[in-house]
Amino acid sequence: MRRLFFALLSCIVLIACDDDKQVVDYSYPEGGETPSVPEVPTVPEGPSELYGTLPILHTEGRWLCDESGNHANIHGFWQTYTPWFNGGAWGENNWGGRDYEGCVAYNKGIIDKIVASGIKVDFMRLHMDSYWFVDPNRPSKSRISEYFKEDLMREYFDKVYLPIIKHCISKGIRVIIRPYPCGEEADQPLKYGDGFFAMLEKMWAYFSAHKDIRNNADVMFELMNEPVNIDADAHGGNRDKAVSEYMQHFIDLIRKNCKNIIWVPGLTWQQYYQCFVSYPLKGDNLGFAVHCYPGWYGSDAESSTGENGGNMGAGSGGYEPFYAGWNNAIAAAAELHPILITEMDWAAEKYNKTWGKSATGLAGGSGFGANFKYIMDKMGNVSYMTFTAPNDLALFPTESKKATTNYWNDPECCPWQIYYWYEEYAKGNIQPESADKIVIGSRTGSVTLTKSGSKELIVNAIRNNVVFPLQTGVELASSDPSIVTVDGTTITGVIPGTVTITAKALGLEASITVDVLAPASASELFPVKVGKFDVNIWDKGTLDEETKTFTTGQYGFAGWKFDNLDISMHKYLVVKLGDKTDFSCQPSFRLFDSNNYWGKPAMYDFKNEKEVRVEIANMKNEEGGKLNAKTICIIGFWTLGGREVQIDDIYFED
Repeated sequence: MRRLFFALLSCIVLIACDDDKQVVDYSYPEGGETPSVPEVPTVPEGPSELYGTLPILHTEGRWLCDESGNHANIHGFWQTYTPWFNGGAWGENNWGGRDYEGCVAYNKGIIDKIVASGIKVDFMRLHMDSYWFVDPNRPSKSRISEYFKEDLMREYFDKVYLPIIKHCISKGIRVIIRPYPCGEEADQPLKYGDGFFAMLEKMWAYFSAHKDIRNNADVMFELMNEPVNIDADAHGGNRDKAVSEYMQHFIDLIRKNCKNIIWVPGLTWQQYYQCFVSYPLKGDNLGFAVHCYPGWYGSDAESSTGENGGNMGAGSGGYEPFYAGWNNAIAAAAELHPILITEMDWAAEKYNKTWGKSATGLAGGSGFGANFKYIMDKMGNVSYMTFTAPNDLALFPTESKKATTNYWNDPECCPWQIYYWYEEYAKGNIQPESADKIVIGSRTGSVTLTKSGSKELIVNAIRNNVVFPLQTGVELASSDPSIVTVDGTTITGVIPGTVTITAKALGLEASITVDVLAPASASELFPVKVGKFDVNIWDKGTLDEETKTFTTGQYGFAGWKFDNLDISMHKYLVVKLGDKTDFSCQPSFRLFDSNNYWGKPAMYDFKNEKEVRVEIANMKNEEGGKLNAKTICIIGFWTLGGREVQIDDIYFED
């Protein structure tokens, strides 16, 4: 759950397989204390009989599959059962205290309304937050794990959560059970043997052996929510090894009892998975549970969500940095196991409805939603859910029909898009068979290339104000192949000139102008002018065009963005700063060879000197990798922020 939940909950006192008998050897940190494994409840013989009517899923390598081996993805929603959220936060104060029957009735009613709305959901993420399993007299700012009561967990899992699980399954909805959010203990990193660790052991030992849960293919497990960091001292500071072994411990514990699919979270609020590439997890039926919000992975956002994020300023990022950032963070892990995004949403900040603040936009252009769908469908093995509040999801049929524009019917918000995307997914499609029009995605309405520069063009089908980025069935043609060539959906500049690229799909046509630039002087490429020099590439900055003086936000970045700028024909790029520069902000000149601010740039610190000289043929990132001088996408200045930097001159020297 989002950190907003933690802040609100702290204000309220009461909220605060393989062979089942196979035991996998644990791997513990050398020199560390071996964690105790709780006594596992007696396991009844045979599988659970609590099955629904949906296909039984399992994992095969990077894929989620049905019994016939067909690749599958699932799409869903969520619920949580604290009275504060189900009542006060959502405006329906109809149950509270230990009224578990009222809780079950209320939430069954919401599920029924969601099903009746017609949205095609096939799983629910079931949040088991702190309310039901802790001492009701817990002080409001105490650690959850210190007041966890195993007897309450057993009692209210059966009284609250099990009836909901059974109800969902009867409606054709799988359930992913997810224990307490790590964020409620976020003042401390994950640590072997601490109170949070022991609490999770007890919970998973009980859930995985429960007669109605074990081997029930309609129930999956998400090990925990949003771990931020881990104590790696026992691993010699090797954080990647520490977190992989931490998660493996709980996988092994669960596998003593059952073979239910397990979704494993990464660190940094479920954004970091390289640890599992370096130290792979062992076992079957495993996947990764990932979170994805506007601003993360280099995507467009109207404002920050507060976690580790990316581009803040809708329109300044778009598809390329999002795609590059997502691939850098997730692609290698996605080759090992399927991905399930267990938190994602977006809407304009003015609606105050979602955690993520952004717009739908167009795939290939600005905005979060359409680019999100295109990237996930392109990866192929990504399932996801909407973090739209369940009571809001239930209101979609009535609210979306109102004449005035609102959160439910605004096509730039997630409910309108998600409702119809899920409809196509339920048919087995990722795109529609017909549309009202098609549009080529671009941040500016046209495309600029340099000689030899390339760009992927993404065609969006629009039907009933729903954006469907097309993965297949697109044909592109260039009005002059001697200027721009076409290879599939990728265009490449050959010689300077202007062409029209025409797209055909679904019996419709769209076109876009493409300019291929002649080699330009540095003054033409790097104007210090409003609209050309972007002071908001990371965080918000200022620009005085007259004096060519700028500031960045804290740890910010300002500069220029290109569609693969080729500077390979030059020997040096020289950058000079003016007298107004305050060097206490530690300015650094940086070049990126991909459209991803979170990539690996070549960095040149000024070190109190007014000039840096970049040897173009020898540009290297901090890891020693050589930059491609033919595909430069971002050039500019990083600073600590808040202090003036004056640009005196930038020029090529040959």
